[in-house]
Amino acid sequence: MKKNIKNRKSTLIPLPKHVLILCEGKSEEIYVKSYSSQEQNRRRLANVDIQVYQPKNYSPLGLLKEAKKRKEEAKRDKMPYDSIWIIFDKDGHANIPQTFEEAKDVKIYIIFSAICFEMWILLHFEKTSKFFHNCDEIVSYITKKKYLDYTKTNYFNQLTDEQKDIACENSKWLRKQNETAINKGNHIYELKAYTDFDNLMEYLQNIQ
Repeated sequence: MKKNIKNRKSTLIPLPKHVLILCEGKSEEIYVKSYSSQEQNRRRLANVDIQVYQPKNYSPLGLLKEAKKRKEEAKRDKMPYDSIWIIFDKDGHANIPQTFEEAKDVKIYIIFSAICFEMWILLHFEKTSKFFHNCDEIVSYITKKKYLDYTKTNYFNQLTDEQKDIACENSKWLRKQNETAINKGNHIYELKAYTDFDNLMEYLQNIQ
């Protein structure tokens, strides 16, 4: 009898993983959706339910509130998320420290960029810790360098796989440059140039 039970268990189909990603901006939403819909990734992620969208309130606290709500709904439906991520920028937002503290308490991951998401885009092309005052400055710099014909909706298909790998490497390098400031007690939302978007990309790359 025990042998039969073991055999039945071995034929069970694994349940799909559930991942929730809430984005402040359309640029971030497009990046993640475009990545997961690429042919090589779509096949690999066939057993992963990745929900990506921008909620109505996409302030840092608004994202966190929506994430907590969806987390509780999923638990009630007995379809809990394997991980929940919220993505937002430093770019002029209020309540960022509070969002970081509350997200940690409920185990919701934050992907953060300073001064904005376009810092991650720039790192596809160069290794830099250059400070930009706002998003428009980065977009102007990218355009001036002729790295990309960039708008918030058309950019992803212009990026090569090699450039995406470079962006991950450069993001790690940038965090290394910030180690001294962080060790002195600075929070990442106090830094002038930062992104950890590569953490989300590596999670999606390695998810089973």
